[in-house]
Amino acid sequence: MEMKKNVGASDRYVRFILGLGFFMNIFSLEPSRLGLFFLLLFALLLWNSAYTGYCFIYDLLKIDTTGSKAQSSSSSENASAAH
Repeated sequence: MEMKKNVGASDRYVRFILGLGFFMNIFSLEPSRLGLFFLLLFALLLWNSAYTGYCFIYDLLKIDTTGSKAQSSSSSENASAAH
């Protein structure tokens, strides 16, 4: 079963870079165990959403940055305007 995608290409790139930033802060900040846990958690969540193209928060808020819905609605508007 394929999971629906709601994260666009540029959004995925930003999530990967932010995840990398959280991960690199582990080495520069030398956090406590709790800080280490949260930095790793945020990095892995961002990398997972960048890899899969799905964000559960976007799903809850009905946000879609893939552009697929916008393109289909604009093409249907163009088709109706042509008639």
